[in-house]
Amino acid sequence: MSKLLITGLKWLLGLVIAIVLALAIVMAIIGRENTWAVLFGAPPVDSIDFATLPPRAKANSFLLCPVDLCAESRPDRISPDYHVAVESLAAIVRKIVESTEGLRNDDRARPEETGTASSGSELQWDYIVTTRHLRFPDLVTVRVLDLGNGKSSLAIFSRAVYGRRDFGANQNRIAAWMEAVEVAVALKISGD
Repeated sequence: MSKLLITGLKWLLGLVIAIVLALAIVMAIIGRENTWAVLFGAPPVDSIDFATLPPRAKANSFLLCPVDLCAESRPDRISPDYHVAVESLAAIVRKIVESTEGLRNDDRARPEETGTASSGSELQWDYIVTTRHLRFPDLVTVRVLDLGNGKSSLAIFSRAVYGRRDFGANQNRIAAWMEAVEVAVALKISGD
């Protein structure tokens, strides 16, 4: 019985090694990020409207939103109001977000957009961010909002493409961005 068990474990170990080697070869040929698209499908192309964003079923995303914007989906964190013009906040946010390692513009064609809160807005941008080692893609939508009277705010929806959990990656990314935005806005206000 023990010889049969040992033989079975050796066979299983050999199979696991063969699968890992095959995956490594595929990754070497087509790249880590492309491997995930081949195995699990390309990331979806979705137009995010924060006002009608439905509740999320999986725990692999993070939503930052002002109090009154995300009416259908509960934000994970409430976005503060900033005492800077929308153009200034947009410039600050884009500079911080676009300096993120592994981030690129998601300029894939979107389905027809409707309304002023659609991703076609000049104050809303879509990005793909890949994780550092395995290059798993996350989709990020950023929107800067004009609150009037020289005030502005922002909404960010960051979500993993694959899996049910993201181990806090999206939350940590947004927290780091928000910290940098708050510092940059404070410096802008004190410099005016």
